[in-house]
Amino acid sequence: MEKWDLYTKYREKTGKEHVRGEELPDGLFHLVVHVWIRNSKGEYLISKRAADRPTYPLIWESTGGSVIKGEDSLEGAIREVKEEVGIDLQKENGKLVFSKIREEIDGKKFNDIMDVWLFEYNGEPSLENALTAEVADCRWASPEEIRHMYDKGEFVETLDYFFTVFKEYTPDSAYTPDYSSIIGKMVSGRIDRPAGSRHPSHKEMVYPVNYGYVDGVFAGDGAEQDVYVFGTEKPLDTYKGKVIAVFHRFNDVEDKWIVSLDGNDIPDEKILGDIYFQEQFFYGKLYR
Repeated sequence: MEKWDLYTKYREKTGKEHVRGEELPDGLFHLVVHVWIRNSKGEYLISKRAADRPTYPLIWESTGGSVIKGEDSLEGAIREVKEEVGIDLQKENGKLVFSKIREEIDGKKFNDIMDVWLFEYNGEPSLENALTAEVADCRWASPEEIRHMYDKGEFVETLDYFFTVFKEYTPDSAYTPDYSSIIGKMVSGRIDRPAGSRHPSHKEMVYPVNYGYVDGVFAGDGAEQDVYVFGTEKPLDTYKGKVIAVFHRFNDVEDKWIVSLDGNDIPDEKILGDIYFQEQFFYGKLYR
């Protein structure tokens, strides 16, 4: 019987445990990991799910699974790879590419916090060393091959982020956008969606933080730069504060600036938990 730790949307352990297969409680989440393994040729290790898997049988994917009770994300990633494809990865070779809170996708309840890991590895996998029979086959594939397989319906559909996220992670270097001219900057502007208000088109979406724009600064979509404003739970009309982080959307033309009214730092977990109501529809990463 596999057990998971349950977390709040702020990645705080609740002290509660969950048995795999039972329905997850509303408002609580478990950790899952996706592990992409890349060699020096820029190829990625992909694995074919066994025929008896309850979902996506005989469909290709990256390695991954649920983090079990007592593990952290990195420990879960390394264990899953050993179990599924028989590879011993080293912690120091792993990079957290991004995290995403997922509540529901296309009507299916996920209630997880997904961590996507990238490891550099140049050995050959051997399913003879795998500890489970979850994988029927594995091999190296180029991004172009993965795209072709995805388009033919041979790849797990929820891994579509690969094509927007990993184009920024080349074999030569890890892509890191430069926000040094933005972070630490004092900005001001108006709030057009105050905390507690609803989205004008999607009434089910309530803004837990003040959301507005920066006067005189324009983003990639041609409109004024959007900001999430932290530091008060009260609805605001205007604001002035310091940019402490940038949420970079991989699959959109604009980023979101994170502003602190008093200039104090705010933990990543607090930011990601409060902006997921909207950012759950995008793939992105918080940069400091």
